[in-house]
Amino acid sequence: MTVKTSVVDDEIASSLVILREGDEVAFEIPVSGVTSGITGTPTIKWMKPNTSDDLSSIYLTGSMSVSGFTIQTKQTQNLKAGEWVVSVKATIDGQTYTCKVIRILVKREGDV
Repeated sequence: MTVKTSVVDDEIASSLVILREGDEVAFEIPVSGVTSGITGTPTIKWMKPNTSDDLSSIYLTGSMSVSGFTIQTKQTQNLKAGEWVVSVKATIDGQTYTCKVIRILVKREGDV
């Protein structure tokens, strides 16, 4: 049985993030409740809401990294208008968790 820690709590989902088409950003995700550390390389999935199709190869570039207890995501690229969901997983204290889900709304440049 897996015991939940503060790594997996109500703060897993972030507030809506609004970006514009063409924006190139990376997210820094601080992870609380870590005892021994974040090991390996975290993973990220870029999806349309209510789907499981990973579109990361289209909309993300670069690599994931960890510094202390903070995860830095890949950078966005080729963003298109629409609603998106980003899921970040990492191995923390020996167990794999979804540590952040980010809802993203990408608007056309003229609409922002």
